[in-house]
Amino acid sequence: MKKNFFPIRKIAEMFGSAELTEEIKKLEESGAIPPSHRFRYGALFKRGWPTDELPLIGEKLGFFKSFDRPVSLAVFTTKGGVLKSTLALNIARTAALHNINTCVVGLDIQGDITTTLGFESEFEGDEDLSRLLDKLNSTKGLSDLFNGQARLEEIIVGTDLPSLYLIPETPELVAMNDSLSTINRREFWIKEKVIDKLKKNFDLIIMDCSPNWNKLTTNALVACDVLVSPLECKINNFRNFKVFRHFLAEFKNDMRMDFETIFIPTRYSSNRKLSLEIKSWYEEHITGCTSLGIRESVSGEEATALYRSMIEHVPTKSNAKEMQRLLQEVNGRIRSAISAERPDWNKAYENQNATY
Repeated sequence: MKKNFFPIRKIAEMFGSAELTEEIKKLEESGAIPPSHRFRYGALFKRGWPTDELPLIGEKLGFFKSFDRPVSLAVFTTKGGVLKSTLALNIARTAALHNINTCVVGLDIQGDITTTLGFESEFEGDEDLSRLLDKLNSTKGLSDLFNGQARLEEIIVGTDLPSLYLIPETPELVAMNDSLSTINRREFWIKEKVIDKLKKNFDLIIMDCSPNWNKLTTNALVACDVLVSPLECKINNFRNFKVFRHFLAEFKNDMRMDFETIFIPTRYSSNRKLSLEIKSWYEEHITGCTSLGIRESVSGEEATALYRSMIEHVPTKSNAKEMQRLLQEVNGRIRSAISAERPDWNKAYENQNATY
């Protein structure tokens, strides 16, 4: 597979600003990061680093800080097309680019995050349909673990970043979602069989949920330390939010959960008055809403199509800089949430229902 290289100035922009160029050179001279490589950049030759070495640089001078303990995130809202998987992609790749060992767990039956992370891209050059189907059918997922046909380590696959892994979605998730109803402690299966075990080897686990509140979603919410929920800046999502917030509050109360919730405005347009008014309302009235959001942009769609985060694709553009500041804010909120003293309602609920 051909390696992608990044010139030093682009790397500096990815992790903060062009001013970091000199700092990267000093790290290279001191041996704190691998030596740069000579590569072709258009018609020119430049020096830089391949994708798989970027985490070693990001760890030294990036903006996304490591956590004091392993963290599980659920990315969820009850509406599709609101940049949920795009948000999961950007958080996952940004964390991995900072050498935070990250695993994404695909829980959306549509398989969006598996596609977005480029898992199926390796099959695109295979023109033989039967051979392609054999490869896809041999992919193991959560349903294989659930049915006892695979171990957890067997369903985890790597990506182009050495610090980013994936448990891909497979079509059998549909049947697994239904089968969860038949087992004891059905709300805790993902927590006990997947997330708690992943936390022994990963610093960050991201569960990308379906827009339907199904049994897999309930499992993800029970297993999460933090919920990240996109809020589309359009009138339909604005009207639906009150219902979603009500159901979420009821769920947390019924299940004795106290996870932090981070709401993020998405798909807003600076050229549309209504879109900006909805974004402002979110920021002013919703506890836990970030001060920044994700705007609609062609470059954002391009980045997702290329299986990259915004900061990798167009690090100098204003929307990528906004994404950088947003992820820095999300990172700070997560770190504050896991360090705060909270009643361990989750453990209390488990003890109360030990014979469930």
